[in-house]
Amino acid sequence: MAEPETHHCPNCSAPVPVPLGETEVLCEYCDSQLRFIPGAEELEVVKTREEMKLRERIAVEQQILRNRLHREEMDRWRETAAKVAIAAVPIVGRTAGRALFAGAARRGSGCGCLAVLAGLLAAALALL
Repeated sequence: MAEPETHHCPNCSAPVPVPLGETEVLCEYCDSQLRFIPGAEELEVVKTREEMKLRERIAVEQQILRNRLHREEMDRWRETAAKVAIAAVPIVGRTAGRALFAGAARRGSGCGCLAVLAGLLAAALALL
């Protein structure tokens, strides 16, 4: 890696190392925020660094949106499963209905209660 170029702080005259591609540095002596205009050879490094930062921000935003979508889908699934379990109470009985409702309200990727409920409903309809 290239050695940092050394400049002097305009406020306190202390040496300020400026790494390749950096446009802003902080003076360690007087805490001044210093900005530099990159030279022609550094311009490509600055451009690449900014593109990488942009890609990283986009990736983070995409992951946040994916997580939010997953949470919303799980909330909708739990709400629907709970409604089905409540509606099934008269058919499957109070104890089984409570168990189905508790399974539907549980956090996670599902409890399989809809499959059990569908089987019970099919059996109840077959008896009618």
